[in-house]
Amino acid sequence: MTRAARGTAFFYLVMFAAIGVHLPFWPIWLQDWGLSAGEVGLYVSLGTAVRVVAGFAIPVLADRLGQRRTVMAWTAGVAAAIFAGHALIGEKALLLAATLASGAAFAGLLPLGEALGAAAAQRHRFSYAPVRAVGSFGLLAMSLLIGSLGAALGSDAILATLTVLLAATALLAPAHPGGGGPRVPPPPWSAIGRLLLNPVFALFAVGAALTQSSHGVLYAYGSLHWRALGMSEGTIGALWAFAVAVEILVMLLFGQRLVERLGAVPTLALGAAAGVVRWGLMGFDPTGAGLWILQAGHAVTFAVAHLGAIAFISRAVPEQFGGSAQGAYTGLAGGVLQAGAMGLAALLYPALGGGTYWVAAGMSAAALAATLLLARRWDGRPLSVS
Repeated sequence: MTRAARGTAFFYLVMFAAIGVHLPFWPIWLQDWGLSAGEVGLYVSLGTAVRVVAGFAIPVLADRLGQRRTVMAWTAGVAAAIFAGHALIGEKALLLAATLASGAAFAGLLPLGEALGAAAAQRHRFSYAPVRAVGSFGLLAMSLLIGSLGAALGSDAILATLTVLLAATALLAPAHPGGGGPRVPPPPWSAIGRLLLNPVFALFAVGAALTQSSHGVLYAYGSLHWRALGMSEGTIGALWAFAVAVEILVMLLFGQRLVERLGAVPTLALGAAAGVVRWGLMGFDPTGAGLWILQAGHAVTFAVAHLGAIAFISRAVPEQFGGSAQGAYTGLAGGVLQAGAMGLAALLYPALGGGTYWVAAGMSAAALAATLLLARRWDGRPLSVS
């Protein structure tokens, strides 16, 4: 592994370790602070709403300034400072303000980190997939570590670990291999707008985002439904860990070769098609070996689809627009559409139970249709923004 690949992998490790603390355990910290279960849900949802806007705006600003590494460093540093300040908060109103501010700061990390990682792989000619797998390993390892030690160390360990990891992300950002290099003039606002409104890019963004956001049903109700089917907490945790472990193996062993053999758009289509099958079968409440096989499908519905999306952005989007493209993709996938999937699931789950997964299957089918249309419309060349 080259020096640039090692630097990118280590950055992914630290950044995703922070996500591995925040995503599963921040609601626990909020509850231990003193919020009720309903208030935790409200605070988390409001923080997510802020991320929808900030997760798009921060990468666009980074592209417009031509300073992705600097914006990443400031974003992670501000997030670390805000989370550190949580230790001094004693009022709910101030906690809500901090939740909104930290949500906004946290939002820019993933799209900017992916833009820098994809740029580093392209510029220094190393494979993106195995380096990105290191990030997934960091998320899995940190979530397991905090999960096992949280009871012994208390919720203060969640806050302290998150703050340290975000501070480390800020310190690593200025030297990220995906920055520097030949100076490229930052794009004007009008050119960014033309890229985002380009019909081919819009097809990509909708197809890729629908594929990823279809997981929202699983994220919202997977654990609850498995418990309702009689599974233990240990089995539920193992199912989640198994899905991420298979994802890591796929990216490490043959993810990059799959993209190179199939191409960006067919790889993305494969992820969407797998989603139709996975979620359609999940609607029949499988248990035993069948459920484990479907959880292994996460490697295709999430990881393979994500690799196809990154490959499309790398090949179709001029480099100076990479942050904006990532912001549009992740903003739709992790924000608007995923929130919609979760909201619809909340309405349907009391009546449909496991049948709610058919909402996810429908989203994957729509994603497949958009991706197949994208294959007809995109000629394989960079998109014009003139």
